[in-house]
Amino acid sequence: MKKPVILVTGAGGFIGGWIAEALYLSKYRVRAGISRWSSAARIARFPVDIVQCDIMSEASLDAALKGVDIVVHCARGKGNDNSVTTGGTRMLIERIKAAGVKKLVFTSSVAVYGDATGVVSEDTPPARPITEYGQGKRDAEAICERYADESLAIQVIRPTLVYGPFSDLWTTPYLSRFGSGKWSALGDRGEGKCNLVYVGDIVRFVQFLVENDVGPYAVFNANGPEVPTWNSYLERFNAALGHPPLKAPDRNLGVKVAVRRPVRLLGKYMLANHRDLLQAAANRSHQLKSLMKKTEEDLRLRPSDDDMQRFSMDVTYSMEKAAQAGFVPRTSVDDGIAMTVDWARSSGLAA
Repeated sequence: MKKPVILVTGAGGFIGGWIAEALYLSKYRVRAGISRWSSAARIARFPVDIVQCDIMSEASLDAALKGVDIVVHCARGKGNDNSVTTGGTRMLIERIKAAGVKKLVFTSSVAVYGDATGVVSEDTPPARPITEYGQGKRDAEAICERYADESLAIQVIRPTLVYGPFSDLWTTPYLSRFGSGKWSALGDRGEGKCNLVYVGDIVRFVQFLVENDVGPYAVFNANGPEVPTWNSYLERFNAALGHPPLKAPDRNLGVKVAVRRPVRLLGKYMLANHRDLLQAAANRSHQLKSLMKKTEEDLRLRPSDDDMQRFSMDVTYSMEKAAQAGFVPRTSVDDGIAMTVDWARSSGLAA
């Protein structure tokens, strides 16, 4: 029998692209849904069916869903725009039901828990504050739960910090940070739990949910098999890249982070509200453009307030429910780092 046709929304992104590639290599008939053609370069390496899929458009969704048996939903809006995350998810599910699709796997996030600490299971209530991104995912999950029934099974996975090739949050920034020589060891500030999951384990978990019946509605954390400290992860990653040991912790790090705070806030505000004005000013002045570039590079190579909070958090996202269902992640941090370093070197991102 032929394997089902699977539509992956957000296939032009990091996780969606990985899932589309892996399902294709597992002999599934994959339809890669992308929001714009400029995001298709990576997935186009494979002979998959690529379609433009705007999840805010009923007509676009109906065309993308023709002949589809299962949907893996990874699409979301840019930044903190939750209109796609919530409204798009609702419209997608409505069109899925009209098309007769039988299963949906939705990629959410542990950001739905806010600042919850300790051992966090799927039933742990959120702790304030919750980021806009996290609230958008919570709202989308509520939509999924409301629509799930015997005709449409919906499975939700909540990934932790997804690292590995193409990760623009937990991998590529640190390639630059370590390579610059400006990143110091964190010391006591880096003893928080680093809940890492290798992207390949996310792919395997999605495929597990595609292939197995776990009920009409279920939610699962998606963490890795070990939870190191941030110090351990960053030091092991740095060593695997062949760099000298990180410099001793900076005693004035907290002060330096605080000093840069107004610059980061101003930059975010200007980019969100006056991007065209900022670009025009930079084009008129070479000195201003150079200053902006140097400032941006410096901020990117230094820890932010969000980083510092994350580096010290004592939280572990439980995988007990996934294990009870039959899925166990298998990629150790050392193995994940090794594969990531191989990719970085082959891509020219690391020496």
